[in-house]
Amino acid sequence: MSDSTPASAPLARATLWGLWAILLGLGCIGMWLRITQGHLPAGYGSYAPWGLWIAIYFHGVGIAGGAFALGALGYILDWPGFTDRKALRTTVILSFAAFMPAFLGVWLDLGHPERAAAILLSPNFTSMMAFNAWMYNGFMVVAGAAFLLSYAKQSSWLKPLLCLAGVLSLMFPSQSGAFFGVVDAKPFWNSALMPMLFLTGAVTAGAAMLLAVRGLVRGGDEDHAIARLRTVVLAGIAAYAVFEFAEFSIALWNPSVHAPEVELIMWGPFWWVFWIVHLAVGMALPALLLLSRSRQAWWWGALLVSICFISSRLNVLIPGQATGDLLGLQSAFQHERLTFVYQATAMEYLVGLFLVALGMGVFWIGQRIDSLLAAKAGTNA
Repeated sequence: MSDSTPASAPLARATLWGLWAILLGLGCIGMWLRITQGHLPAGYGSYAPWGLWIAIYFHGVGIAGGAFALGALGYILDWPGFTDRKALRTTVILSFAAFMPAFLGVWLDLGHPERAAAILLSPNFTSMMAFNAWMYNGFMVVAGAAFLLSYAKQSSWLKPLLCLAGVLSLMFPSQSGAFFGVVDAKPFWNSALMPMLFLTGAVTAGAAMLLAVRGLVRGGDEDHAIARLRTVVLAGIAAYAVFEFAEFSIALWNPSVHAPEVELIMWGPFWWVFWIVHLAVGMALPALLLLSRSRQAWWWGALLVSICFISSRLNVLIPGQATGDLLGLQSAFQHERLTFVYQATAMEYLVGLFLVALGMGVFWIGQRIDSLLAAKAGTNA
């Protein structure tokens, strides 16, 4: 098992602490700019109001849902490598560590973040946003209860709660796709494939992140767990490629049909996000690494998938806003905020680094809490 991590444990730990310090330092600069200057340094505007932070939000909740669904399913079905309760708690902690920066990202994107509680206090359940918000909170309550019950030596409620939380964890990634799919005014988003793309992407990225974490935080029967997660990631990459090919090929096949969003993704000014970040670095290269015999290569492949799959969210989010619904709308009024062109600014990237550092910090704190509670309960399970 010595080949399951990219470096020795002390070196890997020191590297992670150094990386976290750099991300946090740079991220604090971005947070200061966001707090003191509001949305002015951001690149989004009236026609394209959603940018990098919303992509991080969808990517984060996808990782949370996909990782938890696999960890809970493995524990319920007694898969080798998933029956250890400490491994189960690591999965729950990872889900929360992905959720927290995702929620902060969407909160920072709001024009009036102080009103965010209204979606819980006075919800309108015909709104997909309200439905999602309640589903996220319901999942966290159930998953948190399962986390606490995992310390009990015997609990008849643990697996039923995991079943409920597992269903919710599969619902909210697909619900995120439905959030776009029901928008009739955006033909690119209004697709029955959108929920399946989001669900497949969530399971793939979640499995990849869980593989990367379990390759780093070793314990229990990791050989079987990592081998199974490797298979899930490879199958997820293949399935996502099939869904994406189906969507793009149908849009481009008919020469009389104009598909500006797909053309923007493939040939527009940010073509490299699709061809290089998404296809080459996020899918093709990880697939080759995961097909190799080296467990160290598996770790790096999984890490690339978990990071680069945010490009799939950007390729849904940005092109859907980059084409006008009314002909001549952009030329009707002239202002730097009235443009369909979106490019993330330095402030947005810096805040994104802060969100990553936050996720790493939440995971570390969760691991420390787990160690303390396990010691108090008198069990290592």
